[in-house]
Amino acid sequence: MVGKSGKMVKQMGFQAFVMSVLLLVGCSAQNEPPAEPPASAVEDAAVADVAVDDAQVIVMLGDSLTAGFGLPDAAALPSVVERKLTEAGYEVEVINAGVSGDTTSMARARYNWSVASADPDIVVIALGANDFLSSLPSSLARDNLSALIEQSQQDGIEVILAGLSPRFEGADDSLEAEYAAIYPALATAYDVPLYPDLMAGVWNTPSLLLGDGLHPTAEGVEVMATGLLPVIISVIESD
Repeated sequence: MVGKSGKMVKQMGFQAFVMSVLLLVGCSAQNEPPAEPPASAVEDAAVADVAVDDAQVIVMLGDSLTAGFGLPDAAALPSVVERKLTEAGYEVEVINAGVSGDTTSMARARYNWSVASADPDIVVIALGANDFLSSLPSSLARDNLSALIEQSQQDGIEVILAGLSPRFEGADDSLEAEYAAIYPALATAYDVPLYPDLMAGVWNTPSLLLGDGLHPTAEGVEVMATGLLPVIISVIESD
């Protein structure tokens, strides 16, 4: 028979054994390499990478109407277009390549670093206003716009041409007509989408223009972006 003292020794021995097993298990768990992340986390990261890769890069090549003359960056046309496309569910980055005062010749000269260097999917070409205001021959503007379209297409970039329908009081009516005719002719010749008038709904509307009567207010830019958006979306969805 085993007395109380013997049982206590056995119980204590068993308890010590159990404690030692628990300690060994705990130490081995601490020494094990960290578990790999769950498959769902890896899949989520992969989806995030794909989403970034799938984002459409759009360059808006233009003059002060694109650059956002007199407005904060967030109110410039490219920023507003990006916001509206994002709100519509599209993954996009819209780059502001507008330079105030640029003519078609100036924009053509900076094509490589303003457009090609960004490797965009789409370029929106919105130029010609300063050529017109400077009374430059419409043939010069047409030749420069042709060169910009051709170079973009050679680089595999989808082109959207934003037209100009100038309506300035006191302007040369014949020159206005010549410039207005450039854009549909080029769109047909190069088979590119045309937004006929970048300033549609804004021209000669004082409440949508800055004090100079030439550049849009933030509200005017909203109107411009809303008009341009369907053309951009049609190109995005055609890819």
